Order: sequence, then C-alpha cells, then structure tokens
Amino acid sequence: MRTLSARYDTRESLVDALKELIALQVPAEHVAPVLCTIGPVDLDLLADCMNDYHLIDNHSVAA
Repeated sequence: MRTLSARYDTRESLVDALKELIALQVPAEHVAPVLCTIGPVDLDLLADCMNDYHLIDNHSVAA
C-alpha cells in the first residue's frame, strides 16, 4: 500500500511506479510530472529506469 509520503529515489520504487503507470497507459512524457506531483523524484535515476524499459530515446527527462 502506498503512503502519502512517497519518495521515488531508488530503482525499486521507480520501477514499481513505472510498471503501474505503464499499466495505466500514462505516456512516457507524462511520467516525470505525474511522479513529481506525488513526491520527490530522482530524475536522473528515473531517466535511467525509463531508458532500461526503452521508454525514452535519450537520458533526458523534463519535469
């Protein structure tokens, strides 16, 4: 169960969030803004995770 103080600063938390957002069909360009509305996000690590899942073509993710 998610808490109200979610943090997305580990690979595990980001991969879990990505899986959930993919299941909800959230477009890749909306992932960072959505996560940032929920809690703090390590954007560099998010870019790495999104690259691992082939959701982006480069390493830049804008919030």
